[in-house]
Amino acid sequence: MKLPFKLDYLLVCLTAVVGIGCDHRAADMTEAKTPSAHIVPVPASMDVVDGELRFSAVIVQGGAAAPNAVRELEALLAGLNISTKDAAATPIQVQLVDDPALGEEGYRLVIDDAIHLSARTDVGLLHAVQSLRQLLPAQAQADYRLPQIVINDVPAYRWRGISLDVARSFLPVEYLEKHIDRMALFKLNRLHLHLTDDQGWRIEIKRYPKLVEIGGASAVKDGRAGYYTQEQLKHLVAYAQARGITIVPEVDMPGHVQAALASYNELACDDVSNLATYSGVEVGFSVFCLEKPDIVYPFVRNVLEEVVAIFPSTEIHVGGDEIKHPLYADFVARTTRMVDDMGRTAIVWEEGSVADMKPNVLLQLWNDDYAIDAAVAKGHPLILSPCSYLYIDHGNYAGQPGADWCRKEGVPLKRLYGFDPAPFKSAVGIEAALWTEFVHTDASADDHLWPRLAAVAEIAWSPAGQRSYDGFVQRMGALRPQLDAMGVHYYAEPDLGWADAKPAH
Repeated sequence: MKLPFKLDYLLVCLTAVVGIGCDHRAADMTEAKTPSAHIVPVPASMDVVDGELRFSAVIVQGGAAAPNAVRELEALLAGLNISTKDAAATPIQVQLVDDPALGEEGYRLVIDDAIHLSARTDVGLLHAVQSLRQLLPAQAQADYRLPQIVINDVPAYRWRGISLDVARSFLPVEYLEKHIDRMALFKLNRLHLHLTDDQGWRIEIKRYPKLVEIGGASAVKDGRAGYYTQEQLKHLVAYAQARGITIVPEVDMPGHVQAALASYNELACDDVSNLATYSGVEVGFSVFCLEKPDIVYPFVRNVLEEVVAIFPSTEIHVGGDEIKHPLYADFVARTTRMVDDMGRTAIVWEEGSVADMKPNVLLQLWNDDYAIDAAVAKGHPLILSPCSYLYIDHGNYAGQPGADWCRKEGVPLKRLYGFDPAPFKSAVGIEAALWTEFVHTDASADDHLWPRLAAVAEIAWSPAGQRSYDGFVQRMGALRPQLDAMGVHYYAEPDLGWADAKPAH
């Protein structure tokens, strides 16, 4: 029989060795009996109550209308060897509820004498499963202990993402699948694939096969070449959707197009002599010949039609950065209208704000000091990616080899976590970016992404009043076994007490 706390405490004191304080022993005992509640992103509301739930087997009840959440829950239970065959076992109740306060992605997780997961949508239940995953150990145990807890959680922003540059150095499908699983663990929901640039063209366009035959065979020096077939991309889209993640494609235009010019020379102006593929790191030199609209715009439309057929995302990113050209604004205006005519919403980098566009076109802000107020006044929503906080191709620490053009001191975890989105009233969300001029392997990508991407997730999901760097450090530090179990080659972040971790190679 479990002793009342005061009697428990008295017995400890009576049997303690002289010189060992009762308060210390009682605190240790209480700590041992109360499982921890480490969740990243920190929930909007979380109450841990006295008591715990112990179990070794469960029975899943409900969830027929939430197939993705149930699939993820069953995979979690199977990975921890938790039996689901005993009808008398601890119930896990999975329920869709009509609660407008939860929105499209919010959820409720209650642990008492059972585990209750509820949300308005399958996606919300997916997020509930990920919080449950973080409360459980990362490896199988003989039995399991969970704190009794009540969580009500909704995201602060609808857009919580990472831009992966696969154009300069290619990332294989297998890595992207793993990356999607890791994103889902932290409730990130937008994977922006930067598919084309000077150094490579990574998306199969059937009307223009040379784009991948030539452009897909090039890469930045020491990087990886390659491309995705349309079937591979459709597979990735479905894989991500089943985990609550939308893949947003980017075909960068009218600049950053050397791979396209090398593949189809007629897209360049007649006086351009550099028509070879490119492996350097400097950009901003290539551009479609905007003086040849009869050639350029049919190409742009044909490419976008195939992109839209692959990706069901509401938004399609058309780039539009780092170009100075008298016809630049006209190109951005015409291209965003094409996207609109196809039933989608365009995204352009913030420089595109000089164009005459519909106010629903999203602007992705990457220059920290760009004068964006005029564009916001026109109604353009913002995706926040200021480079000195969220460009995580920059080092985890000052002096880490690689990119440093935006901030010489790198983008350490604490700085990234300190980014405040509140001044940007029209922001729909936050997106970090990993460019791959100097990131050429899966392990190097992991090293730059993690644990910093978990901090991005918390800034984008959790209300400001719940966030603190000290709290994040404690919670994220405790979740290291989850990353280990997923095979992540994360950076050994000293702030998290991970200094003994093996560095990426």
